[in-house]
Amino acid sequence: MNNWNDDQQPDTRPGNYYVTAHDAGKTWPMAGPFINDHAGALAAVRAVKDAACDIDGRACFMAWGTVRAPESHT
Repeated sequence: MNNWNDDQQPDTRPGNYYVTAHDAGKTWPMAGPFINDHAGALAAVRAVKDAACDIDGRACFMAWGTVRAPESHT
């Protein structure tokens, strides 16, 4: 059920990072912000996905990842 790259190198740029779910052309922020902490967001993807799947089985079929927003976006 992996649909992200466990070997991805964290982005070091400043910003607010979020764990996201993607489906049918839509993106939903599911956890965050991880302020200036892409590594933390990457580490949280599996736990957030698992929690979402426990609540709504459709989440298991979505793509999961992270996004970065400007520091001014919360």
